[in-house]
Amino acid sequence: MIEYYQMEQLIAIAQEGTLSKAAQRLLISQPALTRSIQHLEEDLGVVLFERKKNKMTLNETGKLAVEIMEKLVHDRDQMIRTLQLFEQSKFLISIGSCAPAPIWGLRHIFQETAHEMKIKDTLDSNEENLIQGLKNHEYSLIVLNHPLDKESYESIPLFEENLYLSVPPAHPLAMFKEISFDDLNGQSVLLLSRIGFWNEICVKKIPKSHLLIQEDVQVFQELTRASALPNFKSSITLQADPENENRINIPLIDPEAHAVYYGIYHKKDAYLFASLSEHFRHLDWQKVIQTT
Repeated sequence: MIEYYQMEQLIAIAQEGTLSKAAQRLLISQPALTRSIQHLEEDLGVVLFERKKNKMTLNETGKLAVEIMEKLVHDRDQMIRTLQLFEQSKFLISIGSCAPAPIWGLRHIFQETAHEMKIKDTLDSNEENLIQGLKNHEYSLIVLNHPLDKESYESIPLFEENLYLSVPPAHPLAMFKEISFDDLNGQSVLLLSRIGFWNEICVKKIPKSHLLIQEDVQVFQELTRASALPNFKSSITLQADPENENRINIPLIDPEAHAVYYGIYHKKDAYLFASLSEHFRHLDWQKVIQTT
């Protein structure tokens, strides 16, 4: 019977190039590794190496065996990881989102409705990462700015978010009732990092602008108060400070400045997440933002 440790040993020999180096990596003696490989050849009924004095090199059969075993070991590791994540999902709600606002809202909702569950969240603008994470049970729930047309998943609308440009009253753009990305292109704009796919939209839509990207939220807020530089707000974040007299907030009219978020989950988990649309309809965003 072929054991997985034998596969890992053969792969180590292929990667290290020599028995001695492979033995050092595997933390076993070279004679023990030699005997194990001999047993592997006996179990397989094939010869894997060309043996010369003081030297062993993989033959063509050995190279094919390494290729097959690398896939088997990878699939085994993936299986173990998937099972472990599935087991964790019974006690953990793991959220992957393309933007921060859904994370704020979902955390608030789950903290009020699922006290016994731990909550973990990840912001990732890479859609493929989120979908793969849902497939592998790394995430219990993901949020995208569009529904996902997959038979094994359900997609439900959560809420909408719109971008605004925030400027002081004396700024030349303050006279605009509405504005487009084209109007901004070429302006210096403050931009907070880690806002998910919104970062990519801003970079794409105003390529000629000087984007002053800030990592620290407190620094960003201080620069907003102390400078005349435009910055972006959203219909969600504005609810935390709706009457700031030092700033005028102008809606952006581009389609890219509007997002509808969808919660996406495995159909078997509908009992956990199907009511999220209703929870978001009654969510007090001012309370959510102020406690974030």
